[in-house]
Amino acid sequence: MMETLYVYLHGVRVGSLLSEKGRLKFIYEDDYLNQPGATALSYTLPTEEKEHRGGNVISFFSNLLPDEGVRTRAAHYLGISPGNIFALLKRIGEDCAGAVALVPPEREPIGTPTEEYRALTEDEAHEVLRNLPERPLCVGAAGVHISGAGAQDKLVACLRGSTLALPLNGTPSTHIIKPGMERFPESVFNEFYCMKLAQACGIHTADCDILRVKGIPYYITTRYDRTRVAGKWKRLHQEDFCQLLGFEPTVKYESEGGPRLLQCFQLLRDLELPASDVIEFLRRILFIFLIGNGDAHAKNFSILYQEEGARLAPAYDLLSTTVYRNLPPRLAMKIEGRNNFNWISRAKLLRMGSKAGLTERLVNTEIDKLIRQLDKKLHTFTSKLRQTEPSPVYESLESGIQQRMQQLKHH
Repeated sequence: MMETLYVYLHGVRVGSLLSEKGRLKFIYEDDYLNQPGATALSYTLPTEEKEHRGGNVISFFSNLLPDEGVRTRAAHYLGISPGNIFALLKRIGEDCAGAVALVPPEREPIGTPTEEYRALTEDEAHEVLRNLPERPLCVGAAGVHISGAGAQDKLVACLRGSTLALPLNGTPSTHIIKPGMERFPESVFNEFYCMKLAQACGIHTADCDILRVKGIPYYITTRYDRTRVAGKWKRLHQEDFCQLLGFEPTVKYESEGGPRLLQCFQLLRDLELPASDVIEFLRRILFIFLIGNGDAHAKNFSILYQEEGARLAPAYDLLSTTVYRNLPPRLAMKIEGRNNFNWISRAKLLRMGSKAGLTERLVNTEIDKLIRQLDKKLHTFTSKLRQTEPSPVYESLESGIQQRMQQLKHH
């Protein structure tokens, strides 16, 4: 028996995702293809072909769902097999990353004439957030059909003033809220510190803050793939690097056969991004090394499709893993064949840059610029944050950054 989900992009029906005996197929609508300037749903699903099967269909749609344990727990709560991409998207695919929405035929038409929310009292918000380990993404709540990629528990919702609200029946979500991780309780402040420091160094980041519910701190970030137009929220389309390169989320790490750093640089060139975005990507790789972020895999980088064309999306999910002694000090993507932070040198970064088509002068300039900024700002930045959002993790973060700066100061 063939099952169907209608696939929308920017609120326009572009095609259908079909499942027969678990095999997936995506077909563009003739009416959509006949529109002038019809854009592809994905870089890997071009409009030149009406029908797509196989790996690219699986990788694009699977990457819209949560990863690893979050997907398993969400599926268990919904009574669905974790490997059943179609069934999961049928339940939670109405508000995905980017401008994609998947809707069963019986729930058409998509969306509502007016935005629809259910405001949460502080007690309700506390309960929802506290229960995320058992009920990821608040799955199964009436009118909530929201998916969120990634391996960490989170609530994808809206912040209206200071009140959390669940968007209903296709209303776009606007914020992502993350509790502290059980094994790493200071993760809220760790990510906040690293994101704010990136911003202070001129790296384009998603906006973020600390939200407190019943006195408990949560990391909250504004979705960069949402914008306000004429008083209504509008989705912006995006794809992460796993989607763009055709990798399933189960192989997002290079050690598992996932994307490599040089593939990511080549992707930016294939997409014809401006040189400024290639330099921005280099700056992020340097910053990721300096903060000790061993979890910067390909899903933690995205492309945002804007009117002027594809651009590198703002940085997100920046945090240090090296502050946690129970985690190995390894990079998610190797630099010149090395993934141990202790073995990364300026010379290796220069060789990596050369293979990526960047001049030695450019890479040296960007390394020196970032080190100068951190030399000037780091201690003051940490001191100010201690006053506004105190946390014991800051000392370890600053110390680790100082250590890795020394590694790169030697030519």
